[in-house]
Amino acid sequence: MKKHKKKSRPILKLIVLFLIIYGVFNIFNKFSFYYTTVAQNQNSNYSGTGQETVKNKDGYFTTFTTENTHKKTYIEYKQNWTSSWANNEYWGGTMEENGCGITSLSIILSGYDKNYTPENLRTKYFPVLNYENLPKELSNTFNIENSGFLYANVYFSKNKLEEHLLTNRPVLICLWSENGNNRWTSKSHYMVLLATDGNGKVYVSNPNGLENSINSSGWYDFDYVTPYIAKALYIEKY
Repeated sequence: MKKHKKKSRPILKLIVLFLIIYGVFNIFNKFSFYYTTVAQNQNSNYSGTGQETVKNKDGYFTTFTTENTHKKTYIEYKQNWTSSWANNEYWGGTMEENGCGITSLSIILSGYDKNYTPENLRTKYFPVLNYENLPKELSNTFNIENSGFLYANVYFSKNKLEEHLLTNRPVLICLWSENGNNRWTSKSHYMVLLATDGNGKVYVSNPNGLENSINSSGWYDFDYVTPYIAKALYIEKY
């Protein structure tokens, strides 16, 4: 009996060791799957239908083209260090700090074949564009009809935004931060919604999004954006 026990102990140890390794392997796979899924969800916005990478451009590195009727191509201008205007004075600071509004405006204008860089608009509206006047500027100066700024929650909903974006007309949004709780900004921030796939995804053009960063311009789930919208302006011109 003693000899039998001595022989069985190494086998028992091997079985226990196998079970431990198997358990660790399964746990690792589960965590690996979880983090891979999260990473894929976060990184899925870095590419996708419509976005094209360009090189050697001042202040932008991608363009975005919509599909089907009323097709448009937008230049995804940036306010930050990728541009020659990043450190130029605007609104008591610099374009990199405060230029999201007029940079978003330049993105919209580019889709309607109006060639105004953020620097063009900075010079035009220096020291600052009063954003309460932005709807009038769009309609009167640039001949782009719009809804004006809308503050009711219904206009921030997935259904309303998706319905509009399916017509290939963009939406300017302003995000705000309550107690620092915002994925996009610690203060307030303008961005442009350019398209939807009609299946729960929205294309966000972020004027402060860096290349391959967590909030770079790209495709996102609607609920990654909609909870933080403070106001929205719907472009009505086709």
